[in-house]
Amino acid sequence: MARVNLRAAFMNGLESTVTAQQVFINRVDEVAAFGRSVDGLHRMLDESEVSPVVDRAQGRRNVLTFYGVGGIGKSTLSHELERRFLADAAAEGRDDVVTLRLDVSEDGACDIENLLLRLRAGLGRLGDRWPAFDLALASYWARAHPGEALQEFLDASPTLRRAARSIGLGDQIAESVRQVDPAGLGGLAGLAHRAALATYRTIRDRVREGRLLSDCELFAELVEADADYETLSYFPYLLAWDLEQRPRRGRSAGRPRVCVFLDTFEVVNGRTDRALERLVQRCVYLMPNVLFVITGRNRVDWADAGAGSELDFTGPQCWPNLHFSNDTIEPRQHLVGYLSDSDADSYLSEALTRDGRPAMSAAIRERIIAGGQGLPLYLDLSVSHFAALLARGGQPEVTDFGGSFTAVATRSIRDLPRDERDLVRTAALIDRVGAELLRAGRPGVPDGCVARFLRRPFLTHDDAYERPYALHTALRQAIGEADRTLPDGWSDRDRRETAIRLLAWLGERAGASGGRVATAQALESGLKLAAEHRVFDDWMVRATQRLVEAGQWTELGAGLAGVPAEQPEYRAIRAAIQGVRLRRTGKVEEAIAVLSDADASVRPGSLTAHLVRVHLAHALRNHGQYTEASAIYQDLLGGEFDATARYWLCDYDYLNGRFATALASLHGQQGHGPEGEGERLRLLGHVWRVNARFDEAAAAYRDAIALARSEGLAAAEAKALANLAQTACWSADTVTVSEAATRARELLDLVPNPVELVKIRSAEAVAQAMAGAIGEARTAVGDTRQLADRIAYRGGHTLADVAEILLGTLVGDHAGARRTRAALDERTRTSGGNIYWVPIVSSWIDGPASAAESGPAVDWVDGPVAALGRWAEVVAG
Repeated sequence: MARVNLRAAFMNGLESTVTAQQVFINRVDEVAAFGRSVDGLHRMLDESEVSPVVDRAQGRRNVLTFYGVGGIGKSTLSHELERRFLADAAAEGRDDVVTLRLDVSEDGACDIENLLLRLRAGLGRLGDRWPAFDLALASYWARAHPGEALQEFLDASPTLRRAARSIGLGDQIAESVRQVDPAGLGGLAGLAHRAALATYRTIRDRVREGRLLSDCELFAELVEADADYETLSYFPYLLAWDLEQRPRRGRSAGRPRVCVFLDTFEVVNGRTDRALERLVQRCVYLMPNVLFVITGRNRVDWADAGAGSELDFTGPQCWPNLHFSNDTIEPRQHLVGYLSDSDADSYLSEALTRDGRPAMSAAIRERIIAGGQGLPLYLDLSVSHFAALLARGGQPEVTDFGGSFTAVATRSIRDLPRDERDLVRTAALIDRVGAELLRAGRPGVPDGCVARFLRRPFLTHDDAYERPYALHTALRQAIGEADRTLPDGWSDRDRRETAIRLLAWLGERAGASGGRVATAQALESGLKLAAEHRVFDDWMVRATQRLVEAGQWTELGAGLAGVPAEQPEYRAIRAAIQGVRLRRTGKVEEAIAVLSDADASVRPGSLTAHLVRVHLAHALRNHGQYTEASAIYQDLLGGEFDATARYWLCDYDYLNGRFATALASLHGQQGHGPEGEGERLRLLGHVWRVNARFDEAAAAYRDAIALARSEGLAAAEAKALANLAQTACWSADTVTVSEAATRARELLDLVPNPVELVKIRSAEAVAQAMAGAIGEARTAVGDTRQLADRIAYRGGHTLADVAEILLGTLVGDHAGARRTRAALDERTRTSGGNIYWVPIVSSWIDGPASAAESGPAVDWVDGPVAALGRWAEVVAG
């Protein structure tokens, strides 16, 4: 309401006697409930024998909710509570009171990394020492973001950048690291990836030795756990633990008081899929010494017995104050009702005054109150309309007011000049706007008109966004309805043509030069436009693939759960995103089903169809259906995903023993970026290795290792090291195998990949067998099978079969070797890959000549006699 009143103060001119006032209708019960909640939480914390931070079984009493319909004034209430909380602290001379505000509808607001770093930034105003969280974060970051500077991530998001810079968050975290590892700061700053890995190992080793934060329960477990979002979602516990250690200071010597305001919570708890809500709820539960004030349209059902297993913490034992039967003990849940007639009249009387008296007559106020039925947004727009009539020199009449919310929106549009009417219609099409986007949507509108429009009171402003202006959601919907009744209102074609121009501008922002955050924000807005106005542009396909390749698939499309999906291309992109999410979380069969349905419904040959099909092929390949996957890759040649298809077709040729074909293709390709080139080098090494040309294979892998190290690609380096061990083992080079395996395992501590651990263990089995350590080799073969079973990796049993046949050959158990060979033959024929191993092991059992004559057919690089002869010499030597 402040923007309405500020505008009114200026627009009426020097001669006007009308004065605008800042007005907040005192919701007495809600304000009092907040005060009781703050006091009640801290009284409970002070009186608890064991802190609920440590005793995680204690019920949580740190959530205050205000819920109600859109436009009822929940956000205004939330802001006012925060203002009063900080004002009271300042009046008491307290410097240990902080707040953090998070509108969960903001782009990326509920990305767990963004959320945690904003929490940390807010708490950083209490002091710069948060050792448990900072050290765990440094350990996580080194593994989850190899080569990416934390400071770059902090600077990428406007809201996070503003919060981080206000306290020097990067410097605070760096100082925590410096206390433990003075030499490791280069890694945190992003100057030296190897230093970041060394910092992690230093922290891990001190934790294992019991020399670092041993009194913080679960700190060690969180440092050593996999560096993924699941682990990160438990880090709020570390923030709460650090907060609990803060010294008491000030006149009251009380504990610090922290309030987190979560606004627009319906974005989180209004979804069918509750995965995001689970992460947010986990954060709230693990920080019981922080008051969370939640405002949204829906009541929080965490205390209800029927909340289901999708959430971690449910039932009245977890949230005793949130149960529907509690209507007295704070903090609890409050339905924010419509303003009473007296409160509405107070607002209208005080919003605009003349000589200290209400500028609006009692009759006009009564008319507005009758029409608005206590909805604050209705009153807000009516005040704006009254001010607009005064600005035009008119005398507002009773008949100028009242009616439905749509009628108020209609009057608001009519109050605007023609060009600005088109601008408000444009703004109503999309979630956030800025001057450039408005000019793109209405290219004929003068710049001065755009500037005047952006000062209108019905637009909210947040300069943390690249597109900082927005209309209230209820107003956007009402404008769409109201516009259909106006003589110059837009037709559906007008809206669609404007939406196309907006989509094109967003595509430019999401181009190859755009950053990850800008691309994600543009894609989210673009997908909403596509869903609501049936428009589409191929840049959304490219942006989706770019974000997926960058690993940003977890939150991609998260805000689209409730958006209708009539547009086929839009449905296909959503299916592709869902398929990626399912495949990356181990639900390959579900991914295949989702992607197959999307493939059948999208226009064949379109770029969207190619996106769906490339991810369908990836899912099929993960499932071991190599033939079906290769057919799709073949169809994708010559298109947008040509490079991806060519690489995986080379891999398919390799798996099926077409080595000359694979080599010719690989020599003709150049990897796209360091990641792609590393994959190409490794596949070259694979071909040379299974042809028993171990020197060439080792050279390719060493090149891949050097490239990965220079680029800070820990995962790629670990893969190449595992492959080097798989090569050196056949020469009984136990030193190289041991060194490569040790370095690879260190990296896999940082970037877990259990498939590579299977390969390393199988290489050790072969090396020990070749060195005559038969007992150790048998143990390693058993370990290989157990690891493979644990992760459902079928290829692991192929590697174990080969090592077991080698053992049988070396000890003279030819019957056992033949039985295992039969199993290997069946396994490789069924999977459609790795068929070359059968003739290789046959060269040990029956000799190279016999092996060359028996199937399956393999196109050896320099012929079967030479290749299988080399393999036979491995055993004979």
